[in-house]
Amino acid sequence: MKLFDCHTHLFEYPRDEITEILDRAQYSGVVGAILAGTTIETSRESIELAKKDTRLFAGVGIHPMDIKEEPNYQTIDEIRQMLNEPRVVVISEVGLDGMEGAPVQELQESVLRMHIQLGHEFGLPIIYHARFAYPWILDVLKEEKAGELGGAAHYFQGDLETAYRCIDMGFYISLARPLLRIKELQEVTRKIPLDAVVLETDCYPQPFKKKRENWTEPRHVLEVAEAVAELKGLDLNEVVEHSGNNIIDMLGHRSPEVARLMID
Repeated sequence: MKLFDCHTHLFEYPRDEITEILDRAQYSGVVGAILAGTTIETSRESIELAKKDTRLFAGVGIHPMDIKEEPNYQTIDEIRQMLNEPRVVVISEVGLDGMEGAPVQELQESVLRMHIQLGHEFGLPIIYHARFAYPWILDVLKEEKAGELGGAAHYFQGDLETAYRCIDMGFYISLARPLLRIKELQEVTRKIPLDAVVLETDCYPQPFKKKRENWTEPRHVLEVAEAVAELKGLDLNEVVEHSGNNIIDMLGHRSPEVARLMID
């Protein structure tokens, strides 16, 4: 079993860098990644990139901070057409955001519910964004029966109670590099079952970091896996195997191509 990055924004990098980024990841044992769209345009872009490199897969969705208006028939139809694409394996990045300046709550909920309903139509899991949105988002997910679809709590940084509420609803806990520095998240990771964990980087260009080699890339999933292993007192191979199986299980009927990459 190999490692897999279940949430990236690689479409934000220059096109001539992406192959090298994926090669570095593969050298570190990270064999594939999902591109999480944030708008109609970047969702479409993610699909096109995934068609060009077998290590990439696409997520389709409108990020809550990118919501401009109520979803209309044209928008829903565009999303529906993209969800038919075989390289699309999840609905993402969608969710709720409580940060100052975010769109109004009612509009965010409306767009999230639309995505979940399309998830039911296509049988696709939801990898969701929840910044300052717990426990609010859990109520919406429950009302829309999103747990039947499964998916993951993206870039999770919540407390243990929230983690178990997500798990009990049917979602994996997606861990990223914050695990390396946030002590509270480390304690949560020690206590939740490994069968509930998937791994990601949420990577995107980071020019605020002076050295290019310090930018987060899919290769850094290995660091996250190593941290999980150390926190739980497990062999790294056990973390790799469990997190890999969890990804395959999460993706359901869209998992075969991902599984081919990950299974030795």
